[in-house]
This record gives sequence, C-alpha cells and structure tokens, in this order.
Amino acid sequence: MMTWIQNLLGFFYDIVFGCRHWSQTRPFTLDQQTYKVCLDCGKQIYYSPERMTPLSAREVRRMKAATAGPVTVIGTPMPAGNLFSRRANKSNAAA
Repeated sequence: MMTWIQNLLGFFYDIVFGCRHWSQTRPFTLDQQTYKVCLDCGKQIYYSPERMTPLSAREVRRMKAATAGPVTVIGTPMPAGNLFSRRANKSNAAA
C-alpha cells in the first residue's frame, strides 16, 4: 500500500518539478566530454573530469561555445539604391 502512495506522489512531483535524475549511469567520457545520463528521462548531465561534480549551466554554455568553432557570416549581395528608390517613386495620394 505504501509503495503505491509513494509512486503516486512521485508521479505528481515529476509533473510539477520535472525529473529528479535519481537513477544515473556512471560518468564516462566521449569526444573529450565527461557526463552521466539519467536513466529515467535521458538527459545528459555534464561533469568536470577534474572535480567529478556536475557542471553549472554557465560552464556547460562555455564548454559548448568553445567546442562549436568559429561562426562564419556570409553577406548577400544587394543592389545599391533599390531599397530607397521604390519609396521615393511612390506618390502621396492622400496629400
């Protein structure tokens, strides 16, 4: 009887607060990234290999930005003057 109540309360807790990540794999490293995986929801929880503690959200953003590489911006050619010449040729019929 007690496990049924615990399961019901755990279900509502998951709905309100999300997964608690209680059942996780051991930490492992692939492609120079150390993390555990939650066996309930599948989320990767990144770890510091030096401290063996979970990384903060800030540290995860920095890690992903460092491994993403440079961002290339490609400009598109635009004919000169076409953007403003259409507006200048319109007549003002209301005036």
